[in-house]
Amino acid sequence: MGGGGQMGFSLPNMQKWLENKGINCLNFEHTIFLNEDTIKYLLHKNHFSIIEKTYFSEHSIFIKARLDDTAKAQINLDYNAHKKLFLDLHHHYTALIEQLNSLLEQRDADAYLFGAHLFSQYLIYNGLHSQKILHILDNNPNKQEKRLYGTNLSVKSPAILKDKDNAFVILCAGVYNNEIEKDLKTMNPHLEIFKC
Repeated sequence: MGGGGQMGFSLPNMQKWLENKGINCLNFEHTIFLNEDTIKYLLHKNHFSIIEKTYFSEHSIFIKARLDDTAKAQINLDYNAHKKLFLDLHHHYTALIEQLNSLLEQRDADAYLFGAHLFSQYLIYNGLHSQKILHILDNNPNKQEKRLYGTNLSVKSPAILKDKDNAFVILCAGVYNNEIEKDLKTMNPHLEIFKC
């Protein structure tokens, strides 16, 4: 095999997502746990080596690789460490959902859940009291005025909160939390936001 061929690609920083307890680490979009060790192994196995790696926050990794006949395929995975991280994620959300259910019972405010996607579906599927949620909020106009799959909840634009004085938003969108919180607070500084 001759050298010289290059390729570039990006992938989620799944190791960081898992360490940070991101609900979206493994789901229908990301069905295989690919961390940097796995990517390196797959590249070496197919005669590529990494020549450049760039991180976008803790969200994504951009990799530039080139053909390399000398690349040796060796994998360095710690099954028990990763299993513990996944179990920690599950235990974290079990406790969090219990805490959220308690908050929903105590709050005398309109409650909303942000994200017409797996973030909300995961919480609801694992026991969040969805009957206490008024609507799902999402910025995507293609999702608004529709029902979140698997639930009876309708999806609304966050703009419905603009003049609300007594609203409570549950925000569990992983690496997107800070950006979404900033947008919501800019629109309505009186919003109470619970970030996971």
